[in-house]
Amino acid sequence: MEMDSIYTGLQNPSEDVYSTVNTPQGKRAGAEQDYPTPPVSAAGKASSYRRPVLVLLILCCLLLAAIISLAVYHFKTKEDPEKYTTLLNQLQDLSSDYSNLNKNHSELKKSNTELSVKSSILDKYCPLKEGSSKERGCCPEKWVPFNGKCYNFSPDTMDWHSSRASCVSMGADLVIIEGEAEQRFLLNEAKAHPGNRYWIGLTDAVTEGVWLWVDDTPLNDKAKYWHGKEPDDYKEGVDSSGQDCAELMYMSVPDPLKAWSDQSCTQLKIRRICESMAVNI
Repeated sequence: MEMDSIYTGLQNPSEDVYSTVNTPQGKRAGAEQDYPTPPVSAAGKASSYRRPVLVLLILCCLLLAAIISLAVYHFKTKEDPEKYTTLLNQLQDLSSDYSNLNKNHSELKKSNTELSVKSSILDKYCPLKEGSSKERGCCPEKWVPFNGKCYNFSPDTMDWHSSRASCVSMGADLVIIEGEAEQRFLLNEAKAHPGNRYWIGLTDAVTEGVWLWVDDTPLNDKAKYWHGKEPDDYKEGVDSSGQDCAELMYMSVPDPLKAWSDQSCTQLKIRRICESMAVNI
């Protein structure tokens, strides 16, 4: 009877056998009730790869741009080296020109200083003549120019005759005073120089009381600058020859223009004023 039951079981297998066979191994009973994992779609797989590919594409573009830039720079410098060499030479030339200009500027500045000194000397000894914008009258060194003439105020003393001889030896003569402007000029210079008494070229040695300049021109009545009661022809002693020569003496008086007096031509030794014409240039 036991054998019959086994046979019957073989002929009518239960559903559990098939269900057991169809159930994957490793699954416990009741596992068929779990929800299965949903399959990954093709669109999802594509979206997961899209972002890395985009980043890689951007990097490739940047790398390509860098390569192109390097290539352009390389070929540009390789093709036109002469252009940059020319530019460098031009810069070097400009630097050299600047150095030369700076040197020339220093030399011109030095020359300008020298010309200024020479110009001041020229104005001192060769001033422009009155009423002229170009013509100059030149005087020797240590001579004072005024109105086209030159004047020398001597530092040493002599009598009137020796003084005149000294002036003549220098190509000049004792001063002839022609007007107030010249008188004022001489007094100002006499004030500035050591000593205040100077022989002038006026004498009445030929005829007493007739005053003549050294060029034999008579004294102009409108240009007389005698001080006080001068000339008085004051005589000292029986053998005195009188006072026949005129001097100019700076004095601080109410009217300093009145500065002439007559003196002994031989007994008095004082300074002198020599006068000559300026050399025109």
